[in-house]
Amino acid sequence: MRIKPIAQNKLLILYLLHSIHIQLSELQILRIVSENGWLNYFDFKESMFELIESKLVGRRDTPNGTFFVITELGETTLSHLQKELRSSKRKAIEDYCEANRDDLRLETELFADYIKLDENEYRVMLKILENQIPVFELSIIAYSKASAEAFIAKWKRTAPKIYKNTYDVLAE
Repeated sequence: MRIKPIAQNKLLILYLLHSIHIQLSELQILRIVSENGWLNYFDFKESMFELIESKLVGRRDTPNGTFFVITELGETTLSHLQKELRSSKRKAIEDYCEANRDDLRLETELFADYIKLDENEYRVMLKILENQIPVFELSIIAYSKASAEAFIAKWKRTAPKIYKNTYDVLAE
């Protein structure tokens, strides 16, 4: 049985969400499918809309954004139809997920933002989240917008190390 292209697109997204084992933002999913040449923007948006409407993909609104996961119904549907997705495509998705899961998880678990307090004074808020609950928070005052942005950029590269070092020092 061959299925239509829109169904193939939906299967691809379901298989990605099944294989990644973490929740992803819409932007992350779009980036993955477009960078790999699996779907274009319009096909992705149409497929995603239909998957959400049919309750095959669940949506979670959190303070850190909206995230998507495959639902139980989506898992059941995928188990019956995944053979309709070429084995080479399934393998490519699995390989991508294995190679990129940790980086994608880190993207969803780190929060960084700043607000302007006064002329040349910014409050930088940095967080590490687990299941969208802050497990580590740090607030710093920066004295220029450039410094605030630099703190945020560096946080995204060094947050796990900072958290581990702080935890180790406090646990001594």
